[in-house]
Amino acid sequence: MESLRRPVVCQGVTFPEYEIDFYTSNVYSLRFGDRILKPRSDRDHYLRYNFSLGGAVIDVKHHRLIAETFSDLIQLSPIVSHHGLKMGRERHELEFGTAFRMICNMVCPDHIDGDTANNHHSNLMIVTQFENVLKCGPRKGKKYKAICKRPCGYQVQIQFSNILDENGKKIFIYKTFKTEEEAALAYNTILEESLLTIFGLDLGLKLYDLAYKNVIETPVQEQLILG
Repeated sequence: MESLRRPVVCQGVTFPEYEIDFYTSNVYSLRFGDRILKPRSDRDHYLRYNFSLGGAVIDVKHHRLIAETFSDLIQLSPIVSHHGLKMGRERHELEFGTAFRMICNMVCPDHIDGDTANNHHSNLMIVTQFENVLKCGPRKGKKYKAICKRPCGYQVQIQFSNILDENGKKIFIYKTFKTEEEAALAYNTILEESLLTIFGLDLGLKLYDLAYKNVIETPVQEQLILG
């Protein structure tokens, strides 16, 4: 396959002494005989590079380099697209034509399939921190997302701590169900209703499509619905 490369873009600056291959996502150093650089893996399993850029050594994640270098090819999340946001830690107070507003403190690249080693540009999406959390699955060791065992049953917990209502209060939703499966199924419904209420019909549906939904075995789900 023919190589197609672009000069590396890092922190908004183009560095022609390094290049990234369009097809393989390999990073090349032109300063050392067109050599492929080897990344290292950090404790969170992200691939990282150390670059000597402008006289300073910069430690940067591979997917961040890809997102900046191929910025015109990277997918945008619903909120990023709707508000025209750029990557960075600038604070934004976003409004959606409803009674709610969202405080956004980070816009970053995210792996669509959840595989932090798959840094091809087609697997990256620019998202807000809110959307990043929204699309994540259950915590390690948990079967379902947002479900906690309580003495009285199983509780659905939805917390949108960076979303404020018209009175400036954060969004916290708690509901308790008899079984874990009932709670898991209810989470999907409560999440959809919440997103539509907060973000409106169009944006709310796009966010629900992006969000992780609990998957319940078909016979159990049918029994719950019929019951």
